[in-house]
Amino acid sequence: MRKLLTALVVLGLFVVPLRAADAAPGTLAFADEFDGTAIDRTKWAIHSNAEADQCLGNKGNQQLEWHTWDALSVSDGKLTMTARKNNPAAGYEWSGALITTGQACGHEPSQSFAVRTGDYVETRLKLPADQGFWPSTWTWNGNGSNEQDTYEFYSDNHRALYLTNHQSPGGGCTYQSPTDLTTDWHTIAQQLGPDETVWYLDGKEICRQGAYTAGTSDALILDLFVYAKIPPTVSSGSMQIDYVRVYRP
Repeated sequence: MRKLLTALVVLGLFVVPLRAADAAPGTLAFADEFDGTAIDRTKWAIHSNAEADQCLGNKGNQQLEWHTWDALSVSDGKLTMTARKNNPAAGYEWSGALITTGQACGHEPSQSFAVRTGDYVETRLKLPADQGFWPSTWTWNGNGSNEQDTYEFYSDNHRALYLTNHQSPGGGCTYQSPTDLTTDWHTIAQQLGPDETVWYLDGKEICRQGAYTAGTSDALILDLFVYAKIPPTVSSGSMQIDYVRVYRP
């Protein structure tokens, strides 16, 4: 998912706009607050047709992990995604996490959900600190032609977020934080068009790129991948998600 990035945004070069904290960006169309005791399988699947190996792994995309339900736990109002070096499948030393609202290789959840043009996607999370992990929130239409990366984070670099609109002509930003992004909770959001895609970190605009037009079945995906290029030096790693919400105009 890491592509050629066409812009660099560094805090301090200019004053960034704020989204009003008390202004809802639309009507809530989808949410998971992770208030139960287990992942809600009516909303989420772990199979994805973005993953080339039986819809559960994708070593060709520099991923070392095989996705399992055991990588997901819910308690105290939070989802914990955990990658472990536990040999979950033939050819895979690591298990990891991916949840999707659709495009699930025939394993679609009963309450499947598709993002639309103009939606506002927001995730509140605590990023992993140990080297070798690659979490993200993104959309997938089955072929990647209009993929939107609300964020990608490579845990060897605690200050960078990669924000990409893959719909032609495409465009993206590398946001460089003045502080370590792994030490606290953050809210990362993206306005999905129509005329522009706009990214926010904790309510502050950090990137602006071109248009987005949704298809009829663009799934929402959250994941914790294990990054092959800079692999972990630990045997497990985790991140937490407080909520994911999608607002619709």
